[in-house]
Amino acid sequence: MKKIAILQCSSDTNAATEALDVALSLASFDHPVQLILSGEAVNCLLNSPSKRYGMLELLDAEPIAISSESTINIDALPDSLDTVIISANELKQHLDQFDEVLQFS
Repeated sequence: MKKIAILQCSSDTNAATEALDVALSLASFDHPVQLILSGEAVNCLLNSPSKRYGMLELLDAEPIAISSESTINIDALPDSLDTVIISANELKQHLDQFDEVLQFS
């Protein structure tokens, strides 16, 4: 089964909803999937986190990956979410482990 990364690069509400919907759909069918928030997309999780992000953990998806060139205040992340921090320099290498990367901007 293909391992799929959902890369969200925008803080646009529609892009965030689409990226999360695709990740949830894949996870609900037991596809190996990881939602990766990069750049401005990190603000979606910090400023107005949706309870729907927590559904990824319930569906056994990989932890939400957060990658930003700026420093991320880990304390500002919702406690209930399983997240991992990936430096901007490591992002490409991290994405290389996936069979497919779907980008939402």
